[in-house]
Amino acid sequence: MAERRPVPLSILREARKQRALRLRRARQQRWQWRMRRLRRAIAAVVAIALATIAAGIGFGGLPDNAYLLAMLLSFVTFCVLAIYPPTPRARAEDLIEADLPELAATTELWLESRRNALPPPALDAVDMIGARLEQLAPQLETLDPASPASREVRKLLTEHLPSLVDSYARVPAGLRGRDHAGSTPAAQVTDGLHVIAREIEAMSFDLSRNDLDSLAVRGRFLESKYVTTSGNENS
Repeated sequence: MAERRPVPLSILREARKQRALRLRRARQQRWQWRMRRLRRAIAAVVAIALATIAAGIGFGGLPDNAYLLAMLLSFVTFCVLAIYPPTPRARAEDLIEADLPELAATTELWLESRRNALPPPALDAVDMIGARLEQLAPQLETLDPASPASREVRKLLTEHLPSLVDSYARVPAGLRGRDHAGSTPAAQVTDGLHVIAREIEAMSFDLSRNDLDSLAVRGRFLESKYVTTSGNENS
């Protein structure tokens, strides 16, 4: 198992505070999405009602079954538009498709959606990654997407992180706490997430110093230190 330094309590508290703020913003965004659907559904019902009234005036009245059909159409339209499209959820594919300025926020949303699939000891690392991504986000807005540094950031967030989390999720629940090769899948994913949190912090520090050369070679460190659970998938 990789050696891991304990995270200071003050840093963990700050990371959890930032997570609470992010969750509040996420809830607000979900309600905004739902309200847009509701307004669209109401507008469609009003449009059907106005069209029915206009047709009745234009044709000097409509048969009773036409009004009944209009009411039924209004009801079905309202139900469909109030439910669909569903509230969008972050997917691993979204990480690959995200533009560089949006990558940190998209990664944060995706990782939060996978939170319940991870073991409790790994949640501190998830909070730390979220806090580091908040710090990294404004730096990515000014980073050249074609630079070697941006490729290393993308590799970490779109390949290493999803691979680690998804590899653990594929391990059968009964095997996640079972020792294998001196460690367990739960311990390995926890260690791996802490490694990634430290890498994001180091990348952010390099970007703040404008040390792009240092950032570009961090992939070598990650390849040698990165902890993966893929070897335990078939255990």
